[in-house]
Amino acid sequence: MLLELLGVAALLFGLFFCAVGVLGVMRMPDSLTRLHASGKVATLGLFGLLLGAALLMPSTWLRLLALGLFVLLTNPVATHAIAASVYRRREIVEELAETDSPAEPTDFTAVDVTAVLSRSRIQDIIEAQERALRHHRPDAKTKGEE
Repeated sequence: MLLELLGVAALLFGLFFCAVGVLGVMRMPDSLTRLHASGKVATLGLFGLLLGAALLMPSTWLRLLALGLFVLLTNPVATHAIAASVYRRREIVEELAETDSPAEPTDFTAVDVTAVLSRSRIQDIIEAQERALRHHRPDAKTKGEE
């Protein structure tokens, strides 16, 4: 009876933090603060749900522990990857704003970053290929002369 009450309390704790995470994602002004709300609060909410499930179904505690460890190890990596992507996209949009028209504000989420990268980096790729060809041509000439 006591384990069931603790399990329900842990489930409610987890549900509360999951709901706060959803509310934070909807209400926060930019993508990095939304990421903070979803990453931190959802992890705490998930651990509350896992604890509640382990207390209500004791036979599954080992699986729930493995799931919790998996989330604990992968969630920071995923959050960092998303934050790095947002940061890189903002840098690209700022670079575009300097070259295009600085008077009009740009929404960085509406910019096609793939097209921008392909246009802006193609000259770098061509130069790198030319350097590689120049580097390998002397070797080819010396082998052909021998």
